[in-house]
Amino acid sequence: NGGGNMWPMLAGIGPILGEGIAGYFIDPDGNEPSWSFENGASIVNGTTTVTRIVNSYELIKSNPKVAVLLNNGIASSGEVIAISFIGRENTKSFGSPTCGLSTANSSFTISNGTLILTTAYLADRNKTKYGIPIKPDVTVGNNNIIQRSIEWIEE
Repeated sequence: NGGGNMWPMLAGIGPILGEGIAGYFIDPDGNEPSWSFENGASIVNGTTTVTRIVNSYELIKSNPKVAVLLNNGIASSGEVIAISFIGRENTKSFGSPTCGLSTANSSFTISNGTLILTTAYLADRNKTKYGIPIKPDVTVGNNNIIQRSIEWIEE
């Protein structure tokens, strides 16, 4: 996942991720708005629904084991989703570090257009800040990543 709009991705993966706060945007002033999944929707700061999935699916087994696969092709909003799984029970990441664009951007109108600046770090549910590549729990090359992930899930 090389990036894009994080909110539909979060809503789509939400039933697997589980309900509740999955991460934070931490800015230089110490503001910490959260991102979460609740009742089929991605939520910002606990109150604002950003994307709701109509007919959201239900898992046969709640809280399944999840293997998160990482490499340097994972960037930006893809890193949001990877960070969302950090600290989740029954979860382990495999692969190599992500691209390192684990920050949030804001748009500012200027006289001749729009200026987009990085304004916050992404942080996991434990408020560990990133802004750097996300390192996997298990470092493994692309040739063995699937096999290692399957072995862990089947343990």
